[in-house]
Amino acid sequence: MTVLKLSLFSNNLPDFFIIDHSGLADIAKIETEDDRRNATFQWTGRSLNFGEEGMLVRAVAPPGFCLRIATFDDFRIHSKFLTGITDPQVRDQVIEESTYVLERAEIDPNQASFRSVKFPDRFIRHRNFELFAESVVTPDELQSACFRIVQPLHPADF
Repeated sequence: MTVLKLSLFSNNLPDFFIIDHSGLADIAKIETEDDRRNATFQWTGRSLNFGEEGMLVRAVAPPGFCLRIATFDDFRIHSKFLTGITDPQVRDQVIEESTYVLERAEIDPNQASFRSVKFPDRFIRHRNFELFAESVVTPDELQSACFRIVQPLHPADF
């Protein structure tokens, strides 16, 4: 199976990438090698074609963390250690809350948006430099849910 490593930058803030900041997902400027690592993900879908379902998982150490919708934190996007979950029910719930459909961004159909499978009216979007899963309607909201897929910022393997 092909590993689909990528990085994602904000369409309306092009110097800002999705990044895992020690358990919370944000958008931020890349300033250090650690930032490059923390902004490199694996898409678990079969391809990067629109309509594919998958998860965004850290592609560099520490491995096993996925971007999950934290319903207990106002639908904030958290990084969750998936591979360490031993309870099958909890694992299934985390997978459900971490699975997205890769879609054409409505505001820019050449770019991508990530719609939640569990909460189909919610997309990953940035607000105040933090990531949330929220409904998007206004042009500003649609813009903040639009991301450009680029080569991984940290191309090395684990």
